This record gives sequence, C-alpha cells and structure tokens, in this order.
Amino acid sequence: MTTNPEKPINNNQLTNNVKAGGCSAKISAFELKQILAGLPKTKHANLLSGIDNFEDAAVYKINDELAIIESVDFFPPLVDDPYLYGQIAANNALSDIYAMGGKPLIAQAIFAFPTCDFPLSIAAEILRGGADQVAKAGALLTGGHSIQSSETIYGLAVTGLIKPKDILTNSGARPNDRIIMTKAIGTGVSLLALKAGLLSKAEQALLFTALTTLNDRALEAARTVDIHACTDVTGFGLVGHIHEIAKASKLAARMLISALRFFPSAQEFAKQGLVPASAYGNRKSFEASVSYIKDLPLEISDLLYDPQTAGGLLLAVAAHDSANLITAMSEVGIEATDIGEFTEGIPGHIDVLIS
Repeated sequence: MTTNPEKPINNNQLTNNVKAGGCSAKISAFELKQILAGLPKTKHANLLSGIDNFEDAAVYKINDELAIIESVDFFPPLVDDPYLYGQIAANNALSDIYAMGGKPLIAQAIFAFPTCDFPLSIAAEILRGGADQVAKAGALLTGGHSIQSSETIYGLAVTGLIKPKDILTNSGARPNDRIIMTKAIGTGVSLLALKAGLLSKAEQALLFTALTTLNDRALEAARTVDIHACTDVTGFGLVGHIHEIAKASKLAARMLISALRFFPSAQEFAKQGLVPASAYGNRKSFEASVSYIKDLPLEISDLLYDPQTAGGLLLAVAAHDSANLITAMSEVGIEATDIGEFTEGIPGHIDVLIS
C-alpha cells in the first residue's frame, strides 16, 4: 500500500486505533518490577541517580559544578489534535528534567507513525507541536529517529543540566515534611470523558492548559525554599508517586482528601465508570500500601490511582516552609496545595484521611 499525503482524515483518527493514550499506556509498576528484577543495576562513582528508587531521570556528574540529566518519555496519542498531542508528549518528557531540579538543554524526537494510514501533514503537525514546546522550555530540538508503525508514538529523549548539589530526588523527605502538589489530578479520567464527547469547552480548556503547562515555573518557585524531595505526578497516579517518595525516604505518609484538587467533573466521570484500565494496574501495584478512611467513595479512590499525563510536581518541604512555598507558587501563577505530610512509620505506607 502506498502513502497518500492527501488522504482525508476523520474525527478522532489519532485515538481511534490506540489501546491506551498518554501515560495510561505505561506498563504497571508491579509488572515493571518483575521485568527489571533480573537486570543488573548500573553502578559508577559519577552516576548520582540511576534506576534505584524509581527516580525520574539519570544524573551523571561531570565535575563538582556540573552534571547532566538524561531522560526519555514517549506515548501514543491521547487527543486527536496532532499539534496538541505533540505539545503534551513533549511537555511530559521535559517534566522529568524539572522533577530532578534541572534545566532542559537539548532534546531528540522519538517518532513512530503509520504513513500508509494518515496524511503526512498529520505527522508534521505532531512534530511541530513538540518542537514548539521544546522551544518554550528554552531547549534545542536537535534531531531524532522515526519508524513506520501500526500505532503512532511520539516523545523525546531529553538532556538537561544541573549542579550536583542542586539535584532533587525521591529519597530526601524528612519526618513531618508537608506534601505539596502543583496541579490538579484526574487527567486520565478526563481524557476518557473527552473521547466520549462529555467534556464541555470550558473543561477542555482547563485540561489542555494543564497538559501543556511546563513545570519550569513550579520549579523556580520551589527553589525559594529548601526542597527535601521531588518527583512529578505521572502514570503511576498520585498514590503511586507519594508511595515512591515515602518508600525511598524510609517514611510513611498521610494524604488529606479534602485538600486535593480534581479537574472539573472528574469525580462524576469516575463515578460513571470512565476510569482508565491502567488505574486498576496502579491499584494492584500500590493498594497493599494504602489504608483508607471508612466508606471512601469508589470514585475518589479511583482518582487516587488515575494515571496522570504531564502532571505537576510533588514536593516534600519542611512544615515551616509550606505556606511560603504555596505563596511563591501563587506569585508565578501556580495553584499549589498542601495535601498531607510524611511521617515516621512503615516505609511507603499511606494513610488516606478526610482532613
């Protein structure tokens, strides 16, 4: 079959042949643990961050004043607008650099595309969206690699820079640290509602703004206080990423439902059963480490495991710095919330409370 650049396109064409889009396509944590169990762990004196503790990126020290951050992220389409898809995928990939405390420097595109099925203009728009997002981050898109595939996949390999003393990891949280979240949750549920045609224009605008907002300003605000640990909230859901920080820091955690921010209508959509399959994989991976309040509504617990795409930063900060951090976030347009605390207890265990 030959490529037809002028082939007419249908609504929903990008997501129609996708089993799972965005970070909903991630392999679950419990499956990934089995896959990686027999593989050797790389050790080197200059490797400051590797695959231990599910860190967001690798960090290699060049000298006492300079280290490089390496990360890669890609996924199938989660929206039908090709330019927007490119933006979101690039944003998600860039986020790992910010989560480690660094600044993106260069990026290379990873691209799989069914050239026989879709117009080449669609491919060009995906790449243009990604390139514009990289430019917005102040980084350089320097090339990439592409293949033909039955399913579209796009993402980036990203290199960033940081001073070794400024690295943020999962493992630095301290007892009584507050847990700060910088974006609302519910992207997985909301994206299913979008595909079902249930999101209003206003809800779409809020969702797309969040999905394309870089975490650079959140990191800039975070640097105004002493951050003990940091990650970004992505495919393993809010519970999964709090668990990662708590376990790596040898602490437990308390999460306050009343403090959480959800995307508009996300609770109602979850109540209707619009929950990504990977949320159940997250539940299987982490639920043994979670204690719930009695009678917690199922739609709320589903949202705790909902896979996030291009999510916000999740930060551990001393209690006396929490209010100052939230103020600093507000000053740069970030609506951050204090959603709980890290405590002494079983490493990785999370108590879910009302308030």
